[in-house]
Amino acid sequence: MQKLARKAETRKISISNESGLHARPVSDLVRCAMRFKSEITIVANGKRCSAVSIMDIMTADIRKGAEISVTAEGVDADKALDAIEKCLSQLSEKGF
Repeated sequence: MQKLARKAETRKISISNESGLHARPVSDLVRCAMRFKSEITIVANGKRCSAVSIMDIMTADIRKGAEISVTAEGVDADKALDAIEKCLSQLSEKGF
């Protein structure tokens, strides 16, 4: 049986919503990340976080204007990053 190649992609994303990443937007972000097989990590303020851990992300204290690096490694890495980017861009539209 042939193994599927693990693909890693990284994108830098700026946080634009007024209140940064607090409990409600982080909850949305985690739900989004959990839909994918890829391992998704976020680096912000010098802290590396799992994108499927609310507590990890909350302790990074990510505020408006912060630039984060999101890395997805796995078979659906591109789709995962597209979804994460879309989720983060829609936060201000949701009133978060």
